[in-house]
Amino acid sequence: MLEKLITKWWFYVIVLLIAFVPSITQKSVPPEQTPLIIQEVLQNPLVYKYSVFFPVSKILLIILIAGPLILKNSFRRLFSIFFVILMSIVAIFQNISLETQFGYAILLGNIIIQGIVIITWIYEIKVQKNDFSKINITWWKILCLLLGFFAFWMPSKNGFMHFSFIDLFINEAGLTYCMITPVALSVLLLYYPDVNKVSLRVTALVGLYFGIMNIFTWFVLNAEFWWMGVLHLPLLINSIIGLVCSRSIKSMDSYNTE
Repeated sequence: MLEKLITKWWFYVIVLLIAFVPSITQKSVPPEQTPLIIQEVLQNPLVYKYSVFFPVSKILLIILIAGPLILKNSFRRLFSIFFVILMSIVAIFQNISLETQFGYAILLGNIIIQGIVIITWIYEIKVQKNDFSKINITWWKILCLLLGFFAFWMPSKNGFMHFSFIDLFINEAGLTYCMITPVALSVLLLYYPDVNKVSLRVTALVGLYFGIMNIFTWFVLNAEFWWMGVLHLPLLINSIIGLVCSRSIKSMDSYNTE
């Protein structure tokens, strides 16, 4: 069903329209201040309240990267399960804040659209079409890995450039949707074309949406924080590459049954 769904043009229209579902706020928000409430939620979400989990999420991301390399297909179901758990936590708690100028706020559109991505990974848990048995290294796959590493590091502090080795292990990147996504895409693309077409395409599609929105936000609307735009380039680039690559992956009907 999902294989057929991603071939329909209207599916992409619906997914992108869902992203614009109005937020739920304690106080009424004037339409012209909608971008402000989004910015406030993402700068101070519930998921950032417990910094003790920052290194835990980083460890989980390292496992997601190293697991397929070491355990190969023995890890593919765990890869999807860990990713679903991590992304579910982030999708909900990164899009809720109790401390905005409008009281509590819930970015409902973000939660739903990220939930669609999670559904495709639940689907992968069932069908297990990611094949981690072999790697075909190319220059562009190495580029995607480097971009994924940059997102994993997320070298910034208060929106400005800040390179710190310790941040590789303790900052909030592991609980940030826009940083987790390029890491996951870099892993999938490493094993391309032997990956799940549905999860790759939908993850890349939603990643491209958030990538474009953030590039516009940080390079145009808030240019003083241009470094935040740079930090979102891995999301934008890996998502574009993921979308392009997903077009050449064989359909479910062509898979060999195990």
